[in-house]
Amino acid sequence: MSLSRAISLAALFARTELQYAMAYRTNFVFGVLRLLVVIGTSVGAALVLFQYTDAMNGWTLPMMVVLLGVYYMVQGLEDLVFLPSVTKLMEHVRLGTLDYILLKPVNSQFYVSVRHLEPTQLASVVVGAGVVVAGAARMEPAATFVDAILFALVLLCGLALVYALLIALGTLSFWFVRMENLLVIFQSFIEAGRFPVDIYPGWLRLALSTVVPIGIAVTVPAQAIAGRTDLVGVLAMLGAAAGALAFSAWFWRQGVRAYSGASA
Repeated sequence: MSLSRAISLAALFARTELQYAMAYRTNFVFGVLRLLVVIGTSVGAALVLFQYTDAMNGWTLPMMVVLLGVYYMVQGLEDLVFLPSVTKLMEHVRLGTLDYILLKPVNSQFYVSVRHLEPTQLASVVVGAGVVVAGAARMEPAATFVDAILFALVLLCGLALVYALLIALGTLSFWFVRMENLLVIFQSFIEAGRFPVDIYPGWLRLALSTVVPIGIAVTVPAQAIAGRTDLVGVLAMLGAAAGALAFSAWFWRQGVRAYSGASA
């Protein structure tokens, strides 16, 4: 499938989901307001905390604000696209209705990854980006153009890692059918990503960097824009993201082969 067709389909799905959300505008508005309150509360808590200290394990207030912004960007994109789509995938597998997707003339993994969206989460992405900009503007020394490029690069790598894990969890439903409890555990780990991964004890730091990579998906971009990353770290993120995406594609193909749907 060509890139242009993939972008066109993703845009079509986004318009469809937005139109559906706008049919219940009050619910949409309250959903956005809830996200604004949550983000505002988190930033406010950081401001209160740093009234009593100048740094937390090497993290200054502007860096912590940037990290919170990255967290809400990553969480927002996960809840905007990945989680709704994977949840729907599990339902299709359970009901045996995935046949209708597999028969479509489109890459099935791409389709199940972007077909369903939660438009209210777009507010989290936008506000999170604003928080990142606000925090970066107060950093000393100021972030450079190279830092911004590295930030965008490792942020994309972090998103790829989170996506690969989610689609792998969804693919497990081909064998185990009911995987909702694993998604609940995943969401619990996601909450831990709002703090720097290096403040956690060793075992949890390892889990947030490997098993559920939300730690590095949030912490490394925040370090990058603060000029605290190096070429080795960036290359490691690129390699991990490429490997995770390749594995998710291979694992998806194995799951499809094991699938028996309504026609079985």
